[in-house]
Amino acid sequence: LPSLTINGTQIDITTDSSRFIRVAFLFVFVFISLYFIILMFQTFFSTRAFQESPRYVLFAHMLLIDSIHLQLTLMLALFTGLVFTIPVPVCSFLVILAGSTFMNTPLNLAVMSLERYVAICFPLRHAEICCVERLWIVVIGIWITGSATYIIDVILLAAFVQKNFFYKNVLCSYETLAVTSAQVTLKFVAHCVMLILVVMIIIYTYVKIMLEAEKVSADKGSVSKARKTVALHGAQLSLCVVSFIFPLTDSVLMHLSAWLWYNLRYINFFIFVLFPRFLSPLIYGLRDEAFRNSMKKLLSCHILKV
Repeated sequence: LPSLTINGTQIDITTDSSRFIRVAFLFVFVFISLYFIILMFQTFFSTRAFQESPRYVLFAHMLLIDSIHLQLTLMLALFTGLVFTIPVPVCSFLVILAGSTFMNTPLNLAVMSLERYVAICFPLRHAEICCVERLWIVVIGIWITGSATYIIDVILLAAFVQKNFFYKNVLCSYETLAVTSAQVTLKFVAHCVMLILVVMIIIYTYVKIMLEAEKVSADKGSVSKARKTVALHGAQLSLCVVSFIFPLTDSVLMHLSAWLWYNLRYINFFIFVLFPRFLSPLIYGLRDEAFRNSMKKLLSCHILKV
């Protein structure tokens, strides 16, 4: 049986049958998640009106981020579960990409809230400020901001370790590459600053839209929808924040028992990492009436083909 050393204790990780069940379940869940994400992608690209709307373009970008993050987290979880080691440079690249997509989702939610704020509070300038062409610059900015922390992290790693470290094969995770307290501190500070910034933006846009709703007498329906949309972004952000709970619960479980830690970590990972990434875009896509109706048509076509 595969074994793992935790806090000096050598334990048998799991039997072949239980490993197979865990891996199979993860594959089924991610397959279902990716099916719905691909269906929403297909819905987006099947309707020109969606492609020309900044709100839906940002939603499609969120789908892209979450699909990449789901696949990467599954891959890294499988590497850990199967005790499969990979070269440090490859691991560094996967950690940067996984970390970037983790950070990008809250940043994308903040931009989506700002877009709704401009649409309601500055309707005459919305088409100019939030044109699709400008959104691509924003998307690039999101990726640069989201990846900066993890790129700096790898630079710090290269500065503090010996060069032969990069020739090793390791069990890939962020913890494997975090060899200094500076890296851990950098990640913690970056996550806190990002979350505070995004929360402030969502609260600010929600309050401004509420104040605008009290001023206008006409078109209260669109203002109400915008307010609910920003509130939904707050709920989606809460699902993202749930992912931050995973390291905390993981460290608590580790102190209880090495065997218990390894076996409960699987459920912990599923509840706090995978499930929120699947649920967040699904809620947003199903809530939007126009998008939901288009998705239903595509889904019925898929069922008929089967």
